[in-house]
Amino acid sequence: MHILQIIPNLNLGGAERFVVDLSNELYNLDNKITIITFYEIDKENILLKSINSNIEVKFLSKKKGFDFRFFFKLKNKIIKINPDIIHSHLRALNYLFFSFNLNIPIVHTIHNSAEKETLNFYESIFRKYIFKYFKIHPITISEQSNNSFIKHYKSHLIKSTIIFNGRKQPTQSNSLINVKREISAIKSKFGQNVKILINIARIEEQKNHTMLCNAINRVNDLGYNVVTIVLGGYRNKTSDKILSRLRKINNDKFIINGQVDNPADYLFLTDYFILSSNYEGMPISLIESFSCNSIPISTPVGGIPEMIGADGFLSKSISEIDMVKCIINAITIDEKEKIKILNKNKIKFESLFSIFSCAKNYNNYYKKIL
Repeated sequence: MHILQIIPNLNLGGAERFVVDLSNELYNLDNKITIITFYEIDKENILLKSINSNIEVKFLSKKKGFDFRFFFKLKNKIIKINPDIIHSHLRALNYLFFSFNLNIPIVHTIHNSAEKETLNFYESIFRKYIFKYFKIHPITISEQSNNSFIKHYKSHLIKSTIIFNGRKQPTQSNSLINVKREISAIKSKFGQNVKILINIARIEEQKNHTMLCNAINRVNDLGYNVVTIVLGGYRNKTSDKILSRLRKINNDKFIINGQVDNPADYLFLTDYFILSSNYEGMPISLIESFSCNSIPISTPVGGIPEMIGADGFLSKSISEIDMVKCIINAITIDEKEKIKILNKNKIKFESLFSIFSCAKNYNNYYKKIL
């Protein structure tokens, strides 16, 4: 099969990382893969560099904002590529409207709760219309994601299919020694008994960093010794506002490193992974934590409760006080319980959330709808 993956960009986000992993694994399953991104990408982009050299990546130089001409530019490119399957992600689906008559099956993965994938009422109506009347096959990524899709679109004519996200097994990078030094410096400053929590998330309101920073302050005020390292890029002016708020809190145990190319190194070298999001789909970073011997702590949003189950720590709500209780529960478990959780999550990763398992499921689904 010739599969065309379409995604707006290759920023270091979960959906973008997923598309790269999926494309590489689908190629290993003897498919021809092409990736289209809307915008030009720096040649040093870490995701771009990790794409198999046999996969062709095309950049379409879309103008920022709404670009009417881009509908036809994208359609013409698809006609030239002539794929058997189109697989779209995020907002790429909207620009495929004039390509719906090409008689090529379109698969669209909903990477978040359905209501969060659309910006406003009009986009929701548009999506409901195209899911209903065109040859588009929506994929949801968890039971919660599927329930949100059914609830949001409210139509028996729209059928969705659940396929869990996957991630390739992370490996240690050449920068591991630098991360070791960073961790060592933190332990020298705050004591060898300090618990280090890794948060991999963009600086935006969805990720709820202000609540997390305040929660870490409270945990330390209660006599515990906890540091959080935040690994995530800055997107826009909203990121600047959040960073300004975080600086005012003045928490020296809340360290913001920004975007890094080697987040897995931090997971390998510390004991805990933490998410404080207001909403999520099925976070790729959480899947990574399962495979890197990092115990997950999270707010109970999106598909996360399904993913963690009893093998980690879920706060009762997205409130600060519940997150404080959850963190304390996590950092006070004994070694026996810790090893039990880590072993279960390793098995879970291999059986449910590996990119091999995910790609095999997508490959079978593509064949089914052809």
